[in-house]
Amino acid sequence: MRSGDPSGPWPDAVEPRRSRPWAICVALLGALLSLSFVVGAVSAGGRLVGLDTAQRVLDHDRPTPGRLPDRTASRVPGAPGAAATPTPDGIDSRVSARMRALAANRSTTFERGDETGFLAGVDQQDKALVDGQRRLFGNLRKMPFDTARWRVLGTEEVVTADGSDPKHAGTAAAWPVTVTAQVRFEHAITGVDLGPVPEIYLWKARCAGPEDPCTLVGADGAADADTTSGFAGYPAAWDLWDIRVERRPHVVLIGSGSDPAALRRNADLAERAAVYTLGAWKGGPGTSPGFALVLTSSRAGFDKLYNSGEVQDWAAGYALGLPGTDRPIGGVRMVVDEGQLASDPAFAPILLRHEMTHALVAPLSRPARAADLPTWLAEGFADWQAEADRPLEPVITQNIRALIDRGRFTGELPAESDFETTDEDRVETAYNLAHLMLRYLARTYGAERVCTFYTDVVTGRYDSVDEALTAAFDNTPDRLRADWAAWVRKTV
Repeated sequence: MRSGDPSGPWPDAVEPRRSRPWAICVALLGALLSLSFVVGAVSAGGRLVGLDTAQRVLDHDRPTPGRLPDRTASRVPGAPGAAATPTPDGIDSRVSARMRALAANRSTTFERGDETGFLAGVDQQDKALVDGQRRLFGNLRKMPFDTARWRVLGTEEVVTADGSDPKHAGTAAAWPVTVTAQVRFEHAITGVDLGPVPEIYLWKARCAGPEDPCTLVGADGAADADTTSGFAGYPAAWDLWDIRVERRPHVVLIGSGSDPAALRRNADLAERAAVYTLGAWKGGPGTSPGFALVLTSSRAGFDKLYNSGEVQDWAAGYALGLPGTDRPIGGVRMVVDEGQLASDPAFAPILLRHEMTHALVAPLSRPARAADLPTWLAEGFADWQAEADRPLEPVITQNIRALIDRGRFTGELPAESDFETTDEDRVETAYNLAHLMLRYLARTYGAERVCTFYTDVVTGRYDSVDEALTAAFDNTPDRLRADWAAWVRKTV
């Protein structure tokens, strides 16, 4: 994984599978200011391979979010973009207060399970809107939340009936007023999230008169480009369909509920993978305590979840780190194409372990301080952790042995370009070499020191990966690489 553009949420992504029969397993690790993709494509032999630029993941180019213009100020009709500071008695201030009241009512009625109160502020004449909000209420009530609250971030647009400036009090002719606001659903899944994470909606309300409460007439998700962070986190599974939730001690599994028995089996499978992944970590605190996993057999839903761009048809799954409201990473959401777990039952646990490893360590990331995390370390670590309890498989050793026999093994770690090329054999070799490097370090120095090394890199304890290598293993990077190369030649 490369650190990417610190102002953009989608700097790295994955290489499409092309002719390989296995779909791609994607791991997306986000951060508050730098959301980086860590990814793997599964080859016919079951190895994780492949990286590429974000434009290969999405069907359209994403805008560079950066810091967007101020969208919280009022806009006067006829002068788009004109901003004015609201006065205490201005229409702006009054409708903003009412929007905050709508959000507060939603939070309190949800907490006490009051569906009638939850829907009270919704336009009752709009059956589709009422039904959609009722479904949202029901879905969210199925979720185990430590935190669930709605907060208004600011008004995007205030439009008066007579076109008058909303920063002033106006006359009776100014009403009704329509207002559009960004509303953040702050939530933390019990046993999964380290802190609240946001999902941002756009609410549209109609305020009939100077004294009347505002009524919600529209509720949609914000696009990434509409937020100052460049990340909206919309839609979640609860926005797309009637969900069914299976809880296990370390897993919250979310599905459509079309096959409850299969969902239960997959929850058991995921729990076993979670227990292994949590036990395999030998580093310090600050990792994810558990895992939230969305399974979907709907390709349309798979493409949409948690992002505003369309994921291409090669992807089989991903793990996306969500920016916290009070920390760089508050939690992680894993999304898996349900069919992939049934395609190869023997490999399914490894697929889940690999993704869970990415999800486990994502909260350790401190993008403002961290040295660049090379792809060989990100993917090698996840690959090694996923199979640390197993001997090296022939799919790795045969590939590297052939490289050695042809005199093409240089003893160098794979470069970023080795993961980004369209040459599948080269990409698969890069993943295998990365796995071997982490396996060598663990066998030679122990898993605890490898986990410490990884933590030192992602938290920015040292200025470079080479400095972290030296500190963790009491050896120079050149000596470590030479010893690793000798071990590879002997072992495979």
